[in-house]
Amino acid sequence: MKVLTWNVHGLRDDVDALVRTVVGVAPQVALIQEAPRVFRWRARAAELARRCGLVVAQGGASGNLVLVSLAVAIRDTAIVRLPFTRGQHPRAAVVVRASLAGADFAAVGVHLGLTEPERVAHVPVLLNALPDEPTILGGDINETDGGPAWKALATHLADAGTDDPSPTFRTRRIDGLFVTPGLPVRDYRVLDMPDTRVASDHRPVVADVQLTR
Repeated sequence: MKVLTWNVHGLRDDVDALVRTVVGVAPQVALIQEAPRVFRWRARAAELARRCGLVVAQGGASGNLVLVSLAVAIRDTAIVRLPFTRGQHPRAAVVVRASLAGADFAAVGVHLGLTEPERVAHVPVLLNALPDEPTILGGDINETDGGPAWKALATHLADAGTDDPSPTFRTRRIDGLFVTPGLPVRDYRVLDMPDTRVASDHRPVVADVQLTR
């Protein structure tokens, strides 16, 4: 199963380039951060999904959006509210439990907070909400793999990009994909091409995850 995670910068950049990138990747699951979340967000999210050849599985949670291909069967969805820090944006995670070709999995999209104490408070709540099945978690962690929140995630989940330090935001790797330990990940990569550079201020992360029935 091909999974993409991408902070799309509120669709404030070149949306045509963004769509070309997603269509070129052809993911079964796309975990989107900074998706439309206020004015006409449902219609804008549906339009983005349509242009990418996908459908909306879950959205409306602090800019987190999960898009899936028609091959994915949705079993359940949930929104996990993360601890709120006064003066900061409300944060949440989206959880989609689904199956592909008879193999069950969960996909979780998240955008952690801007401050370190906020992120550290988010991680235990997020980990406690993970389903007891093969899980892929992707999102904007807002810190590098040396930060405490990233390390806490990597203690319980496998960091798919451990061997690839390619930056996802300017010169830093702050966007990641994490999987249930033992879940095989093939062909992890950070996309850096002309379209991705004008589509968002972040670069998308893509990986092939091997599911079993």
